[in-house]
Amino acid sequence: MNLPHVLPLDRAHCIEQVRALPSLPAVVVQLMSLLQQQDVNLDPIAETLSLDQALAAKVLQLANSPFYGMSGRITSIRDGINILGLRPLGTLVLAAVLTVQFDQLHGKALHLDEFWRHSIASAVAARALAESQGLDESSAFTAGLLHDVGLLVLDSLYPIEMAQALQWAVEHDAPHLQAEQALLGVSHAEVGAWLAQHWHFAPEVVEAIAGHHHPSDSAQLSLTDLVHGANTLVHALDLAGVAHEAVPPLQPGAWGRMASVRQHLPRLLPRIEQEFEQLRAILRPTQEIPA
Repeated sequence: MNLPHVLPLDRAHCIEQVRALPSLPAVVVQLMSLLQQQDVNLDPIAETLSLDQALAAKVLQLANSPFYGMSGRITSIRDGINILGLRPLGTLVLAAVLTVQFDQLHGKALHLDEFWRHSIASAVAARALAESQGLDESSAFTAGLLHDVGLLVLDSLYPIEMAQALQWAVEHDAPHLQAEQALLGVSHAEVGAWLAQHWHFAPEVVEAIAGHHHPSDSAQLSLTDLVHGANTLVHALDLAGVAHEAVPPLQPGAWGRMASVRQHLPRLLPRIEQEFEQLRAILRPTQEIPA
């Protein structure tokens, strides 16, 4: 394949630019810290959440959604937290905040709505796969939501180079990852891991983002395997609504380690699609999606 004349990115400079990106809001960091504590009281969570009106509104919107059967009856943040439960609240807070953070990163090459649909669906799928194995659902949701954030970073920091890489991938029917490595010298998986480190996410989440296309061989099922499988599953279900959807292959090692996961798929697939539509409608209402 003939490559266009694009100079590889300076990796050190790229890392510096990622580290210069805004940190997560203080309210979110405080909330995530509270939610990780054992036997935490609801009052400090409600008080902290009330400091951010947009997040508080999202919590009330979800608590009053048809999914919980309480439409219009939940009016206080504390009651909303009781309806949702602490773990779903944590994932909702993270997703709502990253909606804003990701919109600020958006450049010009990516279709933002397709990106968001895929990210939300991958988060829901990873959480469902983790739940089926008794693994950490919160970490799975986080890693699934963040797994492609490097695409947004590259699109924001290097819009011309990223546009060329995406165009080359389309013209040669090649995966985005291959185009990035061939033209830019870095991949969105690497860049996403750099950002997750900058945002102080757990090492296993960083590792899952870095390896979501190529999980490392291991004896046991890992968070990286779950995100790898969720990414493939969401592409297969075409939840992002991409015109020419391509399903990436599952790595043989990860496929083998997911044997116990696969038996749960018949009951998980309808749930994944339902929860995706519910969460997408709350986080990305059609009228709020930028052109």
